[in-house]
Amino acid sequence: VRALDGAAALSMDTESDNFFHYWDKVCLIQIGIPDGRVWLVDPLAARDLSALAPLMASAGLEKIFHNADNDLVLLKRDFHWTFAGLFDTGVAARLAGRSSLGLDTLLEKEFGIHHSKKYQRSDWAHRPLEPGQEAYAAEDVRHLFKLRDLFRAELRSIGREAWAVEE
Repeated sequence: VRALDGAAALSMDTESDNFFHYWDKVCLIQIGIPDGRVWLVDPLAARDLSALAPLMASAGLEKIFHNADNDLVLLKRDFHWTFAGLFDTGVAARLAGRSSLGLDTLLEKEFGIHHSKKYQRSDWAHRPLEPGQEAYAAEDVRHLFKLRDLFRAELRSIGREAWAVEE
């Protein structure tokens, strides 16, 4: 939390165990900042993540997600966080008229960045995580700032930026 102090924006994602358990739970929270640093937070090891709650609720700190619906439901349910200041690159991509909305597809098409989804359906509750899982999880948040910047500018130019903020 101290390392995030003063950041203007965070990129975020979660991994859960929904493919392996009937009652899913958040198994990993990824948080990135614009300088490229990424933290992998293990809520299975540290169940008290209340120190992050004020950051999530702060409208002055932008939280960037890609297709945030499921992430937000799980984070609200598991940690009782409230959210303000969100930007969803998946919503922005739809509003910008993209037909393919997956993060891997957008990164490849917009920036030539290959992001393998090999670990997407991993059992994220199993510990220790494999190095490949950790790398995959970090990449899920590392490039969201570039996507936000691209879509924010594009939406601004076509008069739809306010739509993305509202959504």
